[in-house]
Amino acid sequence: MEPFLTIIIPVYKIKEEYVRRCFESLLAQDMKSFKVITIDDGSPDNCGAICDEYAAKDARFRVIHQVNAGVSVARNKGIEACDTEWIAFADPDDWIEPDMVSTLYKAKNNSTGFDIYLYDYIQEFAEKTVVKQLMDNDGALDAEWLHNLRIAPFNFLTVDGKPYEYETNVIWNKMYKASLIKGRGLLFSPEARKGQDVIFIAECLQLTDRIFYIKKPLYHYRYIQESITNRYNPKAQYYNEVAFEAYERIIKKYNLPAEYWEAFYARVVTRMYSSMRLYYFHEENTQTKKATCKALDETLSKYPYSVALRKVKSNQLTGTQRVFVYFLKRRQYGILRLLVEFRQGLKNMRGLQLK
Repeated sequence: MEPFLTIIIPVYKIKEEYVRRCFESLLAQDMKSFKVITIDDGSPDNCGAICDEYAAKDARFRVIHQVNAGVSVARNKGIEACDTEWIAFADPDDWIEPDMVSTLYKAKNNSTGFDIYLYDYIQEFAEKTVVKQLMDNDGALDAEWLHNLRIAPFNFLTVDGKPYEYETNVIWNKMYKASLIKGRGLLFSPEARKGQDVIFIAECLQLTDRIFYIKKPLYHYRYIQESITNRYNPKAQYYNEVAFEAYERIIKKYNLPAEYWEAFYARVVTRMYSSMRLYYFHEENTQTKKATCKALDETLSKYPYSVALRKVKSNQLTGTQRVFVYFLKRRQYGILRLLVEFRQGLKNMRGLQLK
């Protein structure tokens, strides 16, 4: 049987045991009609050699080596090289169930006419696993669920007006028809070094209303505590603004209704939290408090922050976000600093508990 699916995996500076676990889960599939494209993004460790090792072991593995250019460029290379009808993505520190490929094959044959197949996943902590389930039954997403998923990347997923803890803004729990992506020229933004998945999904979900849900966890998402630490990042605000430009472009391109703008405004103001946590209020920032306050004043006075602060609606915010935005509007930076430090402390404690 000819391969029907290509799984694209960018690799850069990942623990060897994680990469091998990922690749071994591919070799363990109970159906062999798929391909794997791994993109070594100029990794300075042994990742590139591991990719070559598995390519030598199994002809279905293809390796592309490139000078480090970021995960977006790596995934775009994979999309360009794909020659199968279907595409899926995986991260090299995660792994998949042994029947993922066969389950997707059966789904696309038994429930035809769809462009995306969405499936459940398992959160993997060091001492704990959590199965995440979206709905109670398999089936085509109805108008309400399509709406929920489409607007989620612009703020967060809500169901019946309440935040819903399920990852829909990621690329790794979906199988995509290649023609949906390649035929529409959909690619990952190289400028977006953070949140590339969300931008990609935000546009991808506007391209089709033919989405089928598979009520089965097929993907294991590894929770890595180190990935959510409070690392200093002087470009945090820049990366947020790259994403803002992308969201605004998508809203205008597809002439999306006013509620998308409302979600967008909420995202703009709440992402100031990450800018403060990773840059403005970070202990490695050598600016004086006076200089920091001045820089924040200048930021909040310019577009899109000034408009978002004026137009954001409370029903687009969680309770914690409402408190944050309340003090943000009033430029109460001292209180905001305390809120950021307190929330980060709680997050670190929770992460260590889960770890």
